[in-house]
Amino acid sequence: MDVKQERTRIILAADIGGSRARLLLARAGQHGWRESCRRETPSAAHDGIESLIADFLAETGETPVAACIAAAGPLEHGRVRMNNLPWIVDSERLAARFGISRIRLINDFAAQAHGLACLDSDDALTLCAGDPEPESARALIGAGTGLGMAVLAGAPQNPIILPSQGGLADFAPRDARELALCETLLASHGRVSLEMLLSGHGIERLYRFISGLPPEAPLARDTAAITAAALAGEAAAAETLRLFARLLAAAASNLALTVLPRGGVYLTGGIAPRILPFLREPAVAEAFLAHPSMGAVLARIPLHAVRDESLGLKGAARIASELVRDEA
Repeated sequence: MDVKQERTRIILAADIGGSRARLLLARAGQHGWRESCRRETPSAAHDGIESLIADFLAETGETPVAACIAAAGPLEHGRVRMNNLPWIVDSERLAARFGISRIRLINDFAAQAHGLACLDSDDALTLCAGDPEPESARALIGAGTGLGMAVLAGAPQNPIILPSQGGLADFAPRDARELALCETLLASHGRVSLEMLLSGHGIERLYRFISGLPPEAPLARDTAAITAAALAGEAAAAETLRLFARLLAAAASNLALTVLPRGGVYLTGGIAPRILPFLREPAVAEAFLAHPSMGAVLARIPLHAVRDESLGLKGAARIASELVRDEA
């Protein structure tokens, strides 16, 4: 293949979250894509999506002809107003700015749903085996800077992805302790969403609650430090992550009851891979299965924790490579 033909196969994929931005360039082939280079950077280190992409392409010297950009926020009319960054991502503006003839903008959890097809067998830890139906719907719920959800259905060659803003749904306490947590936060916030608890800042809120501190009390530790302390066995930090893991499993259970994803529920995002010892504890599976009348239904639905934080980036690369093949 000559140089001109080779350049027409260069694709750009990006997964832009509130904390981290992941980008890669790859060469699309008939049966997928081959990564050329990758970059991960704090999203806030840039003043917008255009400067982020411009810096990456300047480093590589490449010119992609197709791109898929996954951004954390609802997609409307080719634009995403990001949930946890003051950015607006506009597909038409990006196409004009970088001369990319084929570009697709999607929600970040839609990208993760597409990325499930790229998972290797050891990329996911099974927490509840269930009785999966491989051709059935699958659901994703992932905690990071925020909390995202999506549903994947349809045939593998023609998947149907339903992105969601379910992370902003209301938190539903299951016992007296969780009710006390909800009442504590209601007094200071007026409303308690799932994302307020199942996110990086959510871990900090849970740590305050466990430690008997007011909801807005200053903390000497951030989420990473609390997680490190928990893994080292410190009592308050460990109990924080145990509570977080149970709340995440309970949210996954409610998602499973809403969607009935017989193919499984996947815990994704940046936090799950860092707290696997706590997700493995029996109380997590119990929280997923606990329902007075639907326990038998939930027992048939597998629950997995995804280790691969690049799931959304791989999904975006898969879509970008398909844009090249569709053109061909």
